[in-house]
Amino acid sequence: MIPASMGYSGDMAEIYAFPMGVSAMTTQPLRAASFESDRGRTVPCVVLRAVDSVRSMTLRNGVAYREIPVSSDLADYGIGVRMDVMDGGPERTSGWIMILFSRLPREEWGSCWRCVAFASSSSPVTMHDTLTPTLTWDCLERMITGVEEETLGGTVSLNRDTSFGTLARYSAKSRRSGCELRVSWTPVSADDGSLDAGSQIDVWARFLKTLTADEEWKDPISD
Repeated sequence: MIPASMGYSGDMAEIYAFPMGVSAMTTQPLRAASFESDRGRTVPCVVLRAVDSVRSMTLRNGVAYREIPVSSDLADYGIGVRMDVMDGGPERTSGWIMILFSRLPREEWGSCWRCVAFASSSSPVTMHDTLTPTLTWDCLERMITGVEEETLGGTVSLNRDTSFGTLARYSAKSRRSGCELRVSWTPVSADDGSLDAGSQIDVWARFLKTLTADEEWKDPISD
């Protein structure tokens, strides 16, 4: 968890461990979040409960989690988590989610809370076509939960990389196709303003796993 007004070097602020342990920005164990203060101001209880929900969440098998910093320009507090899907196959799927909290509600959010997320998936096959963006977004809309209606928005981008020279010589596949998503939404908070941040992180982890192909694709380039 990042209290954005607690300064650290640069634009990043001190972050709490995720899950429990050592900060991604220091090598020393962190103080208990429940007693942290924000330059003399008490950290909101809803923020502390969000931290607790992340610490107690169940981690999904096959997903590696790592805390990442959140810029203090984005919000007063934030939770940043990077996730990599470890399936052992040729597909590469990774992403991150940031859960932001503002002390005062923001008109553009319609809330004190906001989630922003990124996903990237690539494979050494030519499996993407013009329908991929629509199908990917439809899948996201079906899977994502805990979202305020009509606040989900984002983009889906396709890319195709071809390696040359030494990169192609030492690469098993010189061509890869990829898909990237940039998404944001306002999460549903409780009546008291608290948020189950752990469930929001889990939603994104579950979606990342769906981006990893479950079947072997035949690469027409190799024919």
